[in-house]
Amino acid sequence: MPSHVYFDFFGTLVRYDPSILPSAFNAPLEFARRASVRVGQAEADALWTRAWDELDSTAHRSGRECSMLQIARRYWELLGSPPVAENELARLVREYLAVWSAQVAPATGVRTCLQNLCADHVLSVVSNTHDAALVPRLLRELQLDAYFDRVFTSIELGWRKPHRQIFQLVLDAHGITAQDAVFVGDNWDADIQGPQAVGMRAFYVGAPESGREPVSLALLPGMVRGS
Repeated sequence: MPSHVYFDFFGTLVRYDPSILPSAFNAPLEFARRASVRVGQAEADALWTRAWDELDSTAHRSGRECSMLQIARRYWELLGSPPVAENELARLVREYLAVWSAQVAPATGVRTCLQNLCADHVLSVVSNTHDAALVPRLLRELQLDAYFDRVFTSIELGWRKPHRQIFQLVLDAHGITAQDAVFVGDNWDADIQGPQAVGMRAFYVGAPESGREPVSLALLPGMVRGS
C-alpha cells in the first residue's frame, strides 16, 4: 500500500469555473480605467486573454510556470505601458484572483474521502497555479487544510504538470520513491500521464471519456489501499 497520496486541486478537490473572464467584476477593465486608458470591456477582455494565452502557452511548451504578476505585466504592456502607481499590478492580481476564486467550492464527497485516507496516508496537494498563495488560502477558507501535510505549487517549484520534474521534486521533498505514492487528478495529461511517466500510480477522477473511466471519490480510498 502506498504511504503518500498526492492530489491535484482545481477540478479534483474543488469545483471551479475555468474561465479567465469572471463576470462578477472585471478587474482588468478597472485597472485600465485607473490608468486612464480608454478601452471598452470587449477590448480589455481581448487584451487580457491575449496576455494570458501568450504566457500560458509558453509555459505549457517549456514546462516552466508563469506567474499572475507576469500576466498582469504583459496586459499592462498591451495597454501601452501607461504610467501607474507601483502597487497597481499587484492590486490587479489581487482583485482578479478574489473574484475568480469566489465561486470555488469543495467537490462532492471530498471531505469524507480525505478523512478516510488521512487516517493511514500522508496527503499533499500538487497544483498548477500562477499564484503561490491562492491554493493554500482556498484550502483554509474551505476548511480542507487540516487534511494535508504539504501544498506544492507549480509557481513555487518552477515546473508545471505534466513535466516530470515537478513530480520528482515532490517525491524528493518527502524522501520517497514513486512506488510509495499515488496521484489523483482530473486532467489526463497533467495528473495521469505526468505522474505515470516517473513511475507513480495514478487515479483519474475527471469526466468520463473513451478509454478514461473515472474513479469516484467515494471509491477512491478503497482503490488506493488496494493498489
